[in-house]
Amino acid sequence: MFSNSSDSKPGATDSGRSTPPSKAQLALDNLLRRELRVGDPRNPQQIAKALLDRYQAEPRARGIQSEAEGLPFLRSAPRFVQAAPDNTATSVDLKQAMSDVEKDLENLNRNNLLKDIDAELGGWSDGIRSSAQEGVNAARFGLDPRNRDRAIGMRRTLGDYARLSRLVGALNPSATYEFRSLAQSIDEVCAVILVMLGESMANNGFAGGRFLLQAPFTEMQTRRDACIHSLQNLLGSLSYQNAPNEWPRGIDAYRRLFDALEAQGQGDLRALMTEPELMRVLDDLVRRAAHGSAEGLRALGSTAQIELNRVYRLINFGYRLVDPESPPLTSFLEALRLFADGFGQAGGSRLLRVARPPIVFYGLYGIEEEAAADRRIVNLTVARGRLASQVDCLARCACDDISCQVMLDKILYDIDRTIDLYAVGSDDLGLPEIRAASYSYLIDAFLHLESNEIDPQTGQNLMFCPDLPAALVTTLEEIAEELRPHSDAEPDWDTTLTRFEQRRTTNEAVAGSTFRFTDILHQELCLQLQSERRWEALADQMSANCIPMSTLFGDDGALVVMLENAMQLVVDGIAANVVNTDCGLDGPDIPAHFETSLDTIAQDRLRFGGSPASQP
Repeated sequence: MFSNSSDSKPGATDSGRSTPPSKAQLALDNLLRRELRVGDPRNPQQIAKALLDRYQAEPRARGIQSEAEGLPFLRSAPRFVQAAPDNTATSVDLKQAMSDVEKDLENLNRNNLLKDIDAELGGWSDGIRSSAQEGVNAARFGLDPRNRDRAIGMRRTLGDYARLSRLVGALNPSATYEFRSLAQSIDEVCAVILVMLGESMANNGFAGGRFLLQAPFTEMQTRRDACIHSLQNLLGSLSYQNAPNEWPRGIDAYRRLFDALEAQGQGDLRALMTEPELMRVLDDLVRRAAHGSAEGLRALGSTAQIELNRVYRLINFGYRLVDPESPPLTSFLEALRLFADGFGQAGGSRLLRVARPPIVFYGLYGIEEEAAADRRIVNLTVARGRLASQVDCLARCACDDISCQVMLDKILYDIDRTIDLYAVGSDDLGLPEIRAASYSYLIDAFLHLESNEIDPQTGQNLMFCPDLPAALVTTLEEIAEELRPHSDAEPDWDTTLTRFEQRRTTNEAVAGSTFRFTDILHQELCLQLQSERRWEALADQMSANCIPMSTLFGDDGALVVMLENAMQLVVDGIAANVVNTDCGLDGPDIPAHFETSLDTIAQDRLRFGGSPASQP
């Protein structure tokens, strides 16, 4: 008698001996279990029911259901033609801003006084258009972390172009207004990109929530697969054989962790070391994210940490209970940690404060009072626009002081960076806010450089800009107060001045990171100093050489001295060796090849001669 082929089991042979399924079969079965939520991927009834449930809104699925009920297979409904969407205020602003940029670029390219840098301006045109388009495209998808990061990155790139345009304009008196007009137009595009990020989140219903994924939804799927594959590697179920001289480290670590969890009273965690249970937990979290939609993120924000508590417990016990460490176990625990960390809260919810009118926040965007940092980012955006107008007005009235103008443009550029940092922050004084606070010392260094350089009557800096308008000085001081507390009773700060100074003078470690408070302040200014030195060659290439570049970028140049004095203000009153003040770029310390190291040990000689003991 011949047996029915449909009764044969997968993995069975003609001789009756069972063979393990292949890696491709396991992957297909896991895909069906995860996506269709079926218990047996080989059961056709379960697959058919799951497909109908998954695609019940599709016309063909409804047609199949109708056919089962004895009705016509497919009844087509009249097609609805959607009306064209109305232009929003932001779309009108974007169109105007992009038009302004095109007009200013065309005006510069046609200026006969700039014919010597025509090629450079052509490169500017291509770079500005490309960055603006990329930023706008990414800003339309603000809920997606990857696109949100791209939009902020393109906004920063456009800010660099605006800063360079103001710098070249200050160094070319014959075309100062043309270059500054281009910078103003680029600023318009940067502002619209920031507003579009917030509006894209509001358009998708992200109103009362504050939870945003740290990684894109598609990447969470990849991280989930990495967890499953690393577990299979730990269990030794992947389709490979150990080499003759290799120890079964993964299986040994699995056995010892399995026993240790039982001995520690954590037996419930052993379920996560089985493939079906781990797949269920990970798939539930990924499914609840609902492809990164606003509703899914809000539901996930209220449940993710509860579900992930077991995962983090397994990670902690896994590292502590198994000694010596096992590479397969470490790979499994790191894959779990990478997956779990993706559900941590990411910054970006403050973008709504920039994009939406304050009057609609109560009720529509939550009923709680706004945080102090939320108020500061709104105040910074308003003060930034006021400062830009005052600096532009000064450029038209006092164009003879080039160094002063360049330094004010530098501070305006840095205010944009503080807005970007606050936009992606989530705490009153977290890592982004600490970095933003460093720019308040730059403002102090500009206004009040040293005690013997200050006018005793006006309190203004006598070295750089002794004749600044009082309104401009007031604006700078207000911005500095938004970036760093100046008293113990400021309404826009939860952190007091006493607490801020305590953290600065002790270089306190920042919770949840490997950084220290004052090191971050100093490092941010170091990065700005290195960036300014890189501007020198480009500015010299495109300027009319009205002033030597060394007066701005040299060791005694205005920009360098201002930044160095700001760094000195950061470490003022702190003992030596408490703060890392090295501004160099340290690369990795790559070890020598093992053959070189063995030769050094055997011959007691270094590669180029000499004894190792004689080396420092």
